[in-house]
Amino acid sequence: MKLVEKKYRGSLICRIVGYPISYAIVKMLLDEGPMDLDGIARRVNRSKATACQHLAKLKLANLVRYEKKQQKTSYWIKYPREVRKFLHCCEDLVERTTKRIRKDY
Repeated sequence: MKLVEKKYRGSLICRIVGYPISYAIVKMLLDEGPMDLDGIARRVNRSKATACQHLAKLKLANLVRYEKKQQKTSYWIKYPREVRKFLHCCEDLVERTTKRIRKDY
């Protein structure tokens, strides 16, 4: 894979996970395992259409997998170990920058 493509994919993941709803969906799927659209929409307190849009973006970034069984579709995180590490790094950075802001003011 070319360096430019890797940079693009990395920025895509950051942009998509940067949405609060997408972030919440990723955290929830990591913590609770596979869920269907109804459960996801209910838990993030959004319409099914909104949850579906965020899931489509997460699928585009290759972070979420899905499987259709009869009338239900289950979603889960494709690379849970790596995604968990990525979110942990983001949370550590937020914690660090928040401390710095409190210190500066």
